[in-house]
Amino acid sequence: MDHLEVLREKIAHLRTEIAAIQELNQEYRLREWVGTEAQVAHGDRQERLLAIQQELAKVADLGRRVLSVEKMKEQNRARLRLFKQEEAS
Repeated sequence: MDHLEVLREKIAHLRTEIAAIQELNQEYRLREWVGTEAQVAHGDRQERLLAIQQELAKVADLGRRVLSVEKMKEQNRARLRLFKQEEAS
């Protein structure tokens, strides 16, 4: 399983959701009169944006971990190649 691809897909999904929220918020701001239901929906969208921020922070942390693990794997592969080359000599 490609962890980076999963993270990319998650980020793409969140970007789409953010764009939809931005569009709805723009419509909300352009209204002349805003009812209670619209205000509640706006508050819900604001809460969701905060939740998305937290999700992105977690995704960023996971991304750093995945890259770190991949870097360690590559370093180990390089050491193994050197060891095999020394054995062959």
